[in-house]
Amino acid sequence: MSIKKSPIDELFHELYGYYPNKAGQAYELLVAAAFKIVTGQELKYDQRLRGEYSDTSYQVDGLNVDEQKVIEAKDYTIDKRKVGRPDLQKLQGALTDLDISGGIFASATDYTKPAKKYSESSTVNPLHKEIALYNIRPSTELDEKGRIKTFIINMTMIVPEFAQGEFNYAWTSEAIQKFQEKDLLNKEITMKLDRFYNSDGSIKCLMSDFSRENQPIHQNMDDDFGIGCWVLTDHFIKYDGELFGIKGIEYKIPYGRSTTTFTIEGDGKPKILIKSEDGKVDKLLTDEQFRNLTLKDGKVEQTGSNKHYHS
Repeated sequence: MSIKKSPIDELFHELYGYYPNKAGQAYELLVAAAFKIVTGQELKYDQRLRGEYSDTSYQVDGLNVDEQKVIEAKDYTIDKRKVGRPDLQKLQGALTDLDISGGIFASATDYTKPAKKYSESSTVNPLHKEIALYNIRPSTELDEKGRIKTFIINMTMIVPEFAQGEFNYAWTSEAIQKFQEKDLLNKEITMKLDRFYNSDGSIKCLMSDFSRENQPIHQNMDDDFGIGCWVLTDHFIKYDGELFGIKGIEYKIPYGRSTTTFTIEGDGKPKILIKSEDGKVDKLLTDEQFRNLTLKDGKVEQTGSNKHYHS
C-alpha cells in the first residue's frame, strides 16, 4: 500500500526528483536544508544522540552542529492540525537528557497557543532548555507582498581628469634662479611631466602613482572641479637636462562623470517560507537555493552559490 503524499512530499519531489522512503522525512530534509541556507552553518539530519543520564539513544530530525541545537520537524499538513504542547514537551524531555544547548521546533502548520506559551516559558524556566519555534512551509503569493524582489542600483563614477587640469607651480628659490640664468622667467616652456625626481637625479615617483595617491580635494559630490594645493618637499622636475625644485602645486582639476545601472535579484522562484516565532527570521527561499544543496549520508552540503531571495 502506497503512503499518502503530503504537500511537503510533493514539494520535495519537485525540488529533488524523488520521494524519501520514510514518512515525514521529506519535511525533515527540507527543514535541515532551510537552516543551512539561512545560517550557512553545519547542518545534519536523521542523527542519533546518546543521553547523558539515561544512556538512551535518541533519534533527532536535525542537528545544528555549530550551535549544538537539536531540530524537531513536524509535517501535519495531511491532518491539517497544528503542533501542540505535547510535541514540545516530548522534545524537552530529550533535551534535558542530552549534552546540547537547546532545541529548534519546525512546523509546517503553525502552533497552538499552549505550544507557544510553553516555548516562551522555556526561555525563563531554569529546569528547561530553550525551544525556539519556526514556521517552515510552502510559500504563497501572499508571502511575497511587501518584500524586496529586485535591487536596481545606479552607480555614478566621478573621476578626476588630470589631463584637462590647470596647474600653478610654486618653485624653490634655487629653481627660480636657474630659470633666470637661462632667461626662461615669464616665458612659456613645453615639457613632458610624467615623473618627479630626487635631488640626486633618481626617480622619486611616477606621475601616475602620485596622482593615484593624491586625489584632488572636493567639498561636494556635485562640484565640477577639485580645487586645492599639493605641498611638496624635495620634489624636482627635469627640464633640458637640469633639475628644478618644486615647493607645491596649485590645481583646478575637472571631474568626469559616468553612470552605470545594474540589477541584483535572487535566482529561482520562491518555494519555502522560513519564519521564526520571535520575528527575527522571515525569509523566502527559492528552488535554486535548495537545488544548490546535496542531502546525503546525514549531511547537508553546499554545492553551488546560495543567494538570499527576499528579506
